[in-house]
Amino acid sequence: MTVDVRVERSAPAILQVLRDVAPAEAAQFESDFRDALQQAAGAFDLAPVNRVVNRWWSIAYLRLNPPTAEERDAANRLRAGEDVGWASAEERLAAQGR
Repeated sequence: MTVDVRVERSAPAILQVLRDVAPAEAAQFESDFRDALQQAAGAFDLAPVNRVVNRWWSIAYLRLNPPTAEERDAANRLRAGEDVGWASAEERLAAQGR
């Protein structure tokens, strides 16, 4: 049985996860986040910050919850054009008992 480790979708939570499990990526996140803050300040628009947080949230989540061998195999088969038999992400999760 696998257990998903949750990551809050916030810059401080993402930074902490990356510092714990992927320090080099933490430095890149900090740089991307600071650049986005400068863009947001200049444009008076938080969209750049939100894009960075959303992108890095998924990376942080994957660092804490790497795909299983079965998931990697299915992804490889799907990229090769094979029908893996799942109509949706929900169906895939249900097949795994999640």
